[in-house]
Amino acid sequence: MTADRRAAQRRYTSRFMIAMSAYTMLIVLVVVLIKRVEPLWIKALMALLPAIPIAVALSELLRFLASQDELERRVQFEAAAEAAVLTCCLTFAWGLLELAGMPRLPVIFVLPMFCAVYGFRVWRATRRYQ
Repeated sequence: MTADRRAAQRRYTSRFMIAMSAYTMLIVLVVVLIKRVEPLWIKALMALLPAIPIAVALSELLRFLASQDELERRVQFEAAAEAAVLTCCLTFAWGLLELAGMPRLPVIFVLPMFCAVYGFRVWRATRRYQ
């Protein structure tokens, strides 16, 4: 790994971790305080606060991907495509199961599901190309 790629990796990791730390603090704060606030518009603003660090983390991911070479981009693309397809299939199937009486799957779980599958697929693809 070249010095530029190591620097990009360190920059991405530190910025991503800062964003995720902010997300963690905000989600805990929102869950605790949202029931104590009365006007709906304030509740809505509070509920959206954790989306800001998530957007920052995802933008850092895009910036990191832009700094990678062709093979690394291919690994990331394949992982993202596979994660998108699997997430779509799983959420669609669960939607059909909801018609049969299964409990509803809150939409908030779709992004973590995608991220988990994406992370696993990156790990697997990285091992395949080594």
